[in-house]
Amino acid sequence: MWALLKVFSTSLIFITVQVTGQNESTTLPPDSIATLLPPAGSVKADVKTETSINTPISTEEVTACDKGRSSRQKLRCHLLEHYDIHVHPVKDSSKAVTVAIGMAIIHLDVNEMKSVMGVDAWMRFDWKDEFLTWDPMDYDNLTQIHLAVGEIWKPDIFVYNSAESTKFDPYGQTHFLVSHTGNVLWVPPAHIKAFCKLDLRYWPLDTQECKLKFGSWTSHGHQIDLALYRNMTQVELLDFYTNNREWVSLATVAQRNRIVYDCCPETYPDVTFEFILQRNSPAYKAVFVLPCLVIMLMTICCFLLPPTAGEKITINGFAFLTCCIFLLYFASSLPFHNNAIPLLVTFYSNTAAMVGIALLLNVTCFSFARDRKYSGPPKFLKNAFSGSLGKCLCLGNYYHQVSSTHERLVLELTDMAESEQAGDRDQETGHHGGEERPILSNDSQNSVMRDWVLVAAGLERFFFVFYTIIFAITTSVYA
Repeated sequence: MWALLKVFSTSLIFITVQVTGQNESTTLPPDSIATLLPPAGSVKADVKTETSINTPISTEEVTACDKGRSSRQKLRCHLLEHYDIHVHPVKDSSKAVTVAIGMAIIHLDVNEMKSVMGVDAWMRFDWKDEFLTWDPMDYDNLTQIHLAVGEIWKPDIFVYNSAESTKFDPYGQTHFLVSHTGNVLWVPPAHIKAFCKLDLRYWPLDTQECKLKFGSWTSHGHQIDLALYRNMTQVELLDFYTNNREWVSLATVAQRNRIVYDCCPETYPDVTFEFILQRNSPAYKAVFVLPCLVIMLMTICCFLLPPTAGEKITINGFAFLTCCIFLLYFASSLPFHNNAIPLLVTFYSNTAAMVGIALLLNVTCFSFARDRKYSGPPKFLKNAFSGSLGKCLCLGNYYHQVSSTHERLVLELTDMAESEQAGDRDQETGHHGGEERPILSNDSQNSVMRDWVLVAAGLERFFFVFYTIIFAITTSVYA
């Protein structure tokens, strides 16, 4: 600087100085100009003084953060003054931010119709922010501070298999806990809904495996790396986890994975929490399983009633209607797109089919015993139920067991026959519907009806044994 001024002074020929109030000018010689210039040392000193005050935080800025504020307010002002929430908190851009993820379960549930698992939990996120460090001695030994969402950088960690809308924030607006070393701890309560592939074959006594897959939505592994919170390989179950729950957690697994996709050379890490859940609710047994067993017993017992009892049709009709109501409930509660049909649904559908067939058999046997017949039953049926098969089916003394019911039926048929014979004997010997009817005496008519009642009773006893075996096999298969 001084050399430049010296060259400039020697190039001057003269300097005209105009004195105030005078019209004359004074010419100064070149040597006298040197006396007007500042010394060399003083110029250097001024330069040094100008550069020394160019510090990152000006005096006005320090005064604005420190004046009249507490230590916590000062620290908050200094940390957030030049902070950029959109930049990853690392000074070396080639390094990745490591975010540790953990979970503590409060409650969980499964929606079979939508194939969705709902989880209420406390999430745990931990990472280091290199721009949020300070010396506690400068702030009255303050080692921690709380900062709100939107004030510092937050990782974009989401559930990959989420069933919620993208506008829904599962973590809420809880604060961050920042330590003086730059470590950030974030423990937000979360309500998460995730898709789960359900196997409803053994519903409602089923066991399901569901997963929650967490990862960064926009950053790869070279920008945001993931790790397990405190290296915990299991999901923590909090102490106040409800005891009156439908699902029991048999096992939980926390695992860190790395995936390389065909489209991109970078690795994409994720943290997956796997749950093995078992449904444990006695109400399902009381509501679904027990009624089905009662329906089967009702159907079997109907075959033990006398062939002329009309109550069996009413009982079986009620049982069939009950099965249809349960099947409609299953259709509204369970998904149709599931590959495996629940065994209980198949059990009810098979039971409904068997009850329907039993209702048809009861009507047939009822018509055998109640309608007036003019000819006897087939001989092979009469001989079978009158012989050893009838003894095995307890039909040997059947007439005496149901004597009161059959005698009343015989008297009714006898009165009807006598009235018709007294009214018009020619009509009895005529043709009815193109078929000739023989004239039968009262004893012959009673014998024919007894044979038909015996056949009807034998058929129902046979169906009783058959249904008992079928229901026993069905129950053992579905149990």
